Amino acid sequence: MEVGIVGYGVYIPRFRVKREEISKVWGGRGRGENSVSNIDEDVITMGTESALNALDHSGLQPSMIEALYFGTNSFPRIDHSLLGIIAEVLDLSKEIDLVDFTSSPRANISALKSCRDAIASKRIRFGLVVGADCFLTLPGSPIELYSGAGASGIVLGSEDVFAEIEGIYSFSSHILDRWAAPKTFSLTEYEPRFTLRYGYYDHILKASEGLLKKLGTNIREYQHVVLQQQEEGTFRTVIKALGLNQGQLEAGSFFSEVGDLGNASVFFGLAKVLDRAKAGDRILLLSYGAGTGDAVSLKVNERIEAARKRGRGVETYLRAKEYLDYFALSKLQKSFKKEEEAPRLGLNPMSPALWRDGPFVRGLKGAKCAQCGYVNFPPSIRKICIRCGHTQFEEVKICRTGKVHAYCISVYQPVGLQGPTPIIIADMDDGNRFRAIGTEMKLGGVKIEMTVEVVLRKLIDQNGVGIYGNLFRPPRVSTGA
Repeated sequence: MEVGIVGYGVYIPRFRVKREEISKVWGGRGRGENSVSNIDEDVITMGTESALNALDHSGLQPSMIEALYFGTNSFPRIDHSLLGIIAEVLDLSKEIDLVDFTSSPRANISALKSCRDAIASKRIRFGLVVGADCFLTLPGSPIELYSGAGASGIVLGSEDVFAEIEGIYSFSSHILDRWAAPKTFSLTEYEPRFTLRYGYYDHILKASEGLLKKLGTNIREYQHVVLQQQEEGTFRTVIKALGLNQGQLEAGSFFSEVGDLGNASVFFGLAKVLDRAKAGDRILLLSYGAGTGDAVSLKVNERIEAARKRGRGVETYLRAKEYLDYFALSKLQKSFKKEEEAPRLGLNPMSPALWRDGPFVRGLKGAKCAQCGYVNFPPSIRKICIRCGHTQFEEVKICRTGKVHAYCISVYQPVGLQGPTPIIIADMDDGNRFRAIGTEMKLGGVKIEMTVEVVLRKLIDQNGVGIYGNLFRPPRVSTGA
């Protein structure tokens, strides 16, 4: 059975920091820049947007996705899954397989392998695989200099495939290179040169050699090669050892623009390649993390031309950026903060009320009155139409794009929230009216009739539990392939 990619999507935060900014503070040299997650972003919000893009690109209905496999090394909860939030936003079926893969920056490949096996065994028809990371690093550490943030998602299936998975090979050994202690959660490593030489270098080479031998191919048969990259020096050594040329690396290169994306890395590079690949091209993915190297071989077919016309291209997110200095970066990552008590919600974040309303709020589900047609939101609260008093409703989905109808600016915000914050009422493209606060908007940047889109963001943390909801953001305009 031919199992492969039927859709893909990515997400990169708007903020960037130039590595020279980090080097000014801590010394050393750094070229290029890293993507930086905003204060209201984490792997769940980033993974959600990449998953929405992947699903939209596939052209599939949400009900057709039977599994959601998520790989991250930056999970906000140690012993509790948050994949249900992503499933709610995407409006996936309740009868779905939700699985977390973690504890390694190549957990996304484990998720990919599991999803592929589930489709090949005919247990599921289509599955969604997401990789996301936003590393918490120690200030001044070598890891901080190259750490980025982002997410990538791919939809796998055996129908309408435009990039077939030809084979996967893994090489593993026990090596303690990078780890995060339970109390700090910051990535630490024993010795960077040890990690890169005996971890990254050895395992990447062994995995690639094993796959090429298994398939009876050689490295020159691949038009595109995507490598997970943790820094610059060893990466060049690996390129030389594999005998790669610049032409094979060009399309999937992204390290100088966004840094090390961890579990999003090879999927992001793959998306860049697929935005320009031709029928017949072969792609080799090489990934490493926590003592395991993976190699994945794919072959592109003629369906790629039609697929490329759908969805948002990678350049949409690479071109939309705003630079931070190191002081602003440190505030976002909470390397230092005011000694003030954060605000508390009026009810416990684990309360039945938030549990009951959450799927409707995050999933943008409204109740359309059968008598007057008014859409009440959220349906869990509006049992009687607030316009005509009728009690019969039809569940509808509110669209994600619209224009600003009215707004006000809240300049001063409680601790934990970012100000100034616009509070916006928007006329949505489907005729509904929706209210939410804005993000990625500066003072004076909001205008009447301005186009906005709804995105999932983390609103607040309380007792270690994050509350997620929908915010308005200026749209990332698609630039195509």
